[in-house]
Amino acid sequence: MISELKKHEFYKVMHCTDFNSNIEVKAVASGVNPGRIYVDDAANITAALIWVKGQSGFQLIGDARSEPFLNELEEFMKEHIEPELLRLNIHTVEVGVVDKSWEDVLHHMAANKEVHSDIQHVFTMDSTEGMTEYRSHQAIHEGYASQNEVVRLLRLDETLLKVGKFNNLSFLKDKVSRFWDNMDDFLEHGFGYIAVHNEDIASVCFSAFISDQWHAIDIETIEAYKKNNYGKWVARAFVEECRNKGIQPYWDCSPDNAGSIRLAEGVGMSLNFDYRVYWYNLS
Repeated sequence: MISELKKHEFYKVMHCTDFNSNIEVKAVASGVNPGRIYVDDAANITAALIWVKGQSGFQLIGDARSEPFLNELEEFMKEHIEPELLRLNIHTVEVGVVDKSWEDVLHHMAANKEVHSDIQHVFTMDSTEGMTEYRSHQAIHEGYASQNEVVRLLRLDETLLKVGKFNNLSFLKDKVSRFWDNMDDFLEHGFGYIAVHNEDIASVCFSAFISDQWHAIDIETIEAYKKNNYGKWVARAFVEECRNKGIQPYWDCSPDNAGSIRLAEGVGMSLNFDYRVYWYNLS
């Protein structure tokens, strides 16, 4: 029978993550990042559905032939999960999987709804040589000249996050809160950088999910500051710190996001693997 695990029980699905390369899955299962986990049989777990808080989406892991998931997941979604999604104003169920072996489970989940699918790219740092160009053209953290104005590059810390005086500090707090239960958890496990124009945060790059020495990146540049290379600046600072500390950066993006792909490649990362994403609408 399908049931939800308590957070202190999340470790019970770790064996199901062995053949899954998604950092988000491992980050939630290890208890570092927030999320919820539903399993096919609490006494003998062979498959799990992980609700990843930061993505507002799900990941299916384990054995795609799980009978409870093949037979009971539709009803469980309808009774326990879909009503909560709607309360959160989420009208699409999005599920990431390793491969197409999960299609029977996914179509069962969706009942009679139309299921769509696509792939996601994951970029990682393939070698130290990938950082050569970056280090030889490294921006100075104290100032960056752009259109005769100075932009500061700042590393996220407790003072900045909790009592910073930036005009749009709420933007930064909302970004971090999307992936972490609180600022203290983020500061304990992750790190990041912001580019500040005058007193406005223009761009941010930080650890969204963490599993062992892997840090999944979240990056965003405010619309008004795009095309000024601020995103590349904060991304380079983040990747440099990863390299210096032996951390592996992990960059997840859709194939049609040409800007994100260029940015990942521009800081020395390359395509490592793809995974599939399925989705269906609740309405």
